[in-house]
Amino acid sequence: MRSKKLISFHARVVKDINEQLVLKLIQENEIIASSDLAKITGMRPSTIFNILKELSAKSFVLFYGKGDSTSKGGKKPYMWTLNKDAAYVIGLDIEVGEMSLVVLNFKGELIYKRNIKIDTVNTVDELADGIITAINLAIDDNKLEHSKILGVGIAFAGIVDCRRGVVVMSSILPDLNFNLLEKLNVFPFKILLENNANAVAVGYKWKNNVKARKNYLTILIEIDKHVSGLGIGIVINGELYRGSSYCAGELYPHLPTLKEILASYRSRFPEGKILKNYMNSFDSIDIELVLQAAKEGDEIARLIFSKIGSIVGQTIAPAVSLLNPDMLILTGVVSELEEIIVDSVRKEIEMRVISITSNVLDIVVDRYHQFSVAVGAASLVLENFFKLPVVKQ
Repeated sequence: MRSKKLISFHARVVKDINEQLVLKLIQENEIIASSDLAKITGMRPSTIFNILKELSAKSFVLFYGKGDSTSKGGKKPYMWTLNKDAAYVIGLDIEVGEMSLVVLNFKGELIYKRNIKIDTVNTVDELADGIITAINLAIDDNKLEHSKILGVGIAFAGIVDCRRGVVVMSSILPDLNFNLLEKLNVFPFKILLENNANAVAVGYKWKNNVKARKNYLTILIEIDKHVSGLGIGIVINGELYRGSSYCAGELYPHLPTLKEILASYRSRFPEGKILKNYMNSFDSIDIELVLQAAKEGDEIARLIFSKIGSIVGQTIAPAVSLLNPDMLILTGVVSELEEIIVDSVRKEIEMRVISITSNVLDIVVDRYHQFSVAVGAASLVLENFFKLPVVKQ
């Protein structure tokens, strides 16, 4: 009797693994033929048919239509894709005075984004209350059913022990080693925590699937009036590297604030067609204003962004020399001025690392810019849902 139960258990495990493998392949390929699923997995066509039937019953996949026959003719293949409306994930980027909030569908497509200004929080309970309010706002705005929410990803600037759900250190609160997850157990779905730069790294990997480079750094640039920071997410051989105490990429460099950078260019404001209007209201200038001025052709604003790119390039050059990545992905609000930021970062790196390193280095920006962290946080949940189970021997 015991042997039969063991056999039944093993059969269920194999079935679940096979089902997850097929689902993962559909996710990675976006649209794929059932015949290709059989070839890749080595499963029988009848097994693939039954798995697709199960996944369809759960509303995870949809029949996309028939593909083209091969050059040799034959039956047209049946094509399958994910059902984008099967489920949703929510992502939050927690910053000082602000939260960025996104919702992704089951395919990982961004369907909702919002910035929320928040008051300064002084306790863990106040922070948790603000997060709960934001999550409920995303649910209400999108009319999401709780049963269709796979989970919420939350990203912080600082050091996060993602396995225990503990924020070890953060600029949001002076508290150390506080367990945020236990404060958010009012929801019936999974909640994951991560460092903000690491979240961007996971998000980039998720969005690019098998096309992503194996070794890359995500560079999260945050510069505003009184705040500046730079975080690095490290992916080595396709896997996120957090370090032995979750501190990998935490350089803690001294970066000038926007106010300090502006001060060095203030005498040239009259040369700018927009910034010249702020000579007498210098303290009101924030990064969004400088960004808009640069987009509208203000030369001084463009010089300021070039300066920011140079500072970033100087700061990260040692990490590039040490890790020799394939790619840098720049993100944060300043990445919206793509050409200037990329060029100025590249120039500084080229001056500081050997040419054999810089010549193979691609530098790009993440297309979600100021929402990259929130999208990455939401992607944590999708990655967790689609990952293949590890079978212990």
